[in-house]
Amino acid sequence: MRAFLAELKRRKVYRVAIVYAAVAFVIWQVAEIAFPALHLPDWTLTFVVVVAVLGFPIAVSLAWAFDITPTGVKRTAGLDASAEGRSIAVLPFADMSPDHDQEYFGDGVAEEVLNVLTRIPDLQVAARTSSFSFKDKGCTVQEIGRELGVATVLEGSVRKAGDRLRITAQLTEAPSGFHLWSETYERELEDIFAIQDEIARAITDTLRVTLLGEQDEPLVKVATKDPGAYDLYLKGRHCWVRRYKVGLQTALQYFQKAIERDPDYALPYTGIADVHTILAIYGLLDTAEAQGIAEKAAKRALALDPDLPEAHFSMGLIQHCFHHDWETAERSLKRARTLNPNFPTALAWSGMGLVNVGVRVDEAFEDTRQACALDPHSPYVWGIAGLANLMGRRYVEALAHLERALELEPEDILALYAAGACYSAVGRHTEAVATLEKAAALSDRMAFIIGLLGAVYGRAGMIAEAQAMLEELRDRAGREYVTPVALAWACANVGLPEEALRYLEQALAEAKPALANSIRYPVWDAILSDPRYTAVVTGMNYVPWDLS
Repeated sequence: MRAFLAELKRRKVYRVAIVYAAVAFVIWQVAEIAFPALHLPDWTLTFVVVVAVLGFPIAVSLAWAFDITPTGVKRTAGLDASAEGRSIAVLPFADMSPDHDQEYFGDGVAEEVLNVLTRIPDLQVAARTSSFSFKDKGCTVQEIGRELGVATVLEGSVRKAGDRLRITAQLTEAPSGFHLWSETYERELEDIFAIQDEIARAITDTLRVTLLGEQDEPLVKVATKDPGAYDLYLKGRHCWVRRYKVGLQTALQYFQKAIERDPDYALPYTGIADVHTILAIYGLLDTAEAQGIAEKAAKRALALDPDLPEAHFSMGLIQHCFHHDWETAERSLKRARTLNPNFPTALAWSGMGLVNVGVRVDEAFEDTRQACALDPHSPYVWGIAGLANLMGRRYVEALAHLERALELEPEDILALYAAGACYSAVGRHTEAVATLEKAAALSDRMAFIIGLLGAVYGRAGMIAEAQAMLEELRDRAGREYVTPVALAWACANVGLPEEALRYLEQALAEAKPALANSIRYPVWDAILSDPRYTAVVTGMNYVPWDLS
């Protein structure tokens, strides 16, 4: 019945019925006054009423079957209830607020609806990054549908002033451009989860998909009862997505403020865990400090919500990067993907982890391929896939992935430094140097990248430049934390193998995350055959490769 009512609305039957009734009433009122004045017989008024009543089902039937369009009257397109028709892209909701400062909120509302829809088995949902890549590009719904391979597109807007919300949403059939459903919600901020639930439920009704569980069970969890905490989390999430431009610390501050307002809100804890894991991977924070904070936050998130996909993903990264426990990490990443089948980042990391460890490598490349297929407009996913292929010494495939990432985002730091390492591995030294120099500038000369740049200089025969990078790292190590991985790369490629091996062994002891995802880089080739290098690999519970 709900689906039938939604179809009546889509075909504008309600609108025609209301208009018809209003017009018929006016005609009846006019006739009742005019006919006696014109001395018409009494039966003429009865005739008008009968014609109006008989015409009602005809008008409704015509409304069901036909649409009036700018190009004329056309038969109403039938809603495709096939598997192909049950697919959707959720676009970021446009910011219509007076100060135009609510972009993060519109993104967050759309993302929550998207996350709910991904849990519905009968519905195929385009990944977040791919859907959001069309923001501000002026593409038509038809173009978006063709590009993402979806039958329907959800658009919307938010207007937020204080705690007052006005949210509009409309579902459009991509091939025809016909509106299937639309609604406007004017509520308080505290009702945001109810609004998201209503939008998701309206979509499932319109597309005739089957929901899991009880029909009246909420689709959207009330993650926090504090609207302010939710607002802060959305700001943090917005900064996390744009971390290469606004910085990880900005995202972290918002996550921490959200928890200060609501200590029982699970999602910000996953943000805190991921920020600290990434900081440790890039050697920007001492491992022991990062590990303690990340583990505590991830465990707290799981305790608050054992079925939170983001929490299982966070724990998977922690287990792999800090503990080198791939079996446990893989279980956590698989759990995240079970809870959220549309989680391409978890799939990409799973593939990269398999390559790092050196097991089921063919499966690893398939995982990264599927991740790119799930989210074809994500530079991050393409970058992770490129890294996996780089470490697997599949340089042609690696460059294809990394160059695609840079097409999508020319200043993506991950893709830049991985592409630089790959260009170096295939002897394209000029491109390698230029790419790593760009990454160094964009990252504010991150030590991790300076070490890689030093290695690339050395491989290109630019020994003076390589030594300059090494000296910079040594100088900075006296004033700030510098991961020994960066120092090892630079030493290995300026003819200092003993120092490189000492730094490598130090990294195994104290800089595990930075080492966990880089031990297969080709810049280690200068010391690859040394038994001490192999000992480090096995010390990480990784499988030694004969890559010489």
